[in-house]
Amino acid sequence: MQGVFMIEKECATEIRELALKAISELTQALNASRKRCSEEDYERIRKGVGLSIGKIQTDLLDVIYAAYPELDDLKKD
Repeated sequence: MQGVFMIEKECATEIRELALKAISELTQALNASRKRCSEEDYERIRKGVGLSIGKIQTDLLDVIYAAYPELDDLKKD
């Protein structure tokens, strides 16, 4: 994981919301392709979506949560 963001919490919150929206959009794209593409094309799309979501998680969300753990609504206290 890269260094902690040195940004204001308000900016980190906005980035978090946009990153989560991007993940949702990518998931919708995958779902749209499920029944409409060949199995080979679907698997290619699934891999791309998975890699993209992984990058968003590790390069954006994990870094934000390291700086502002209270923004991680999945973290249990």
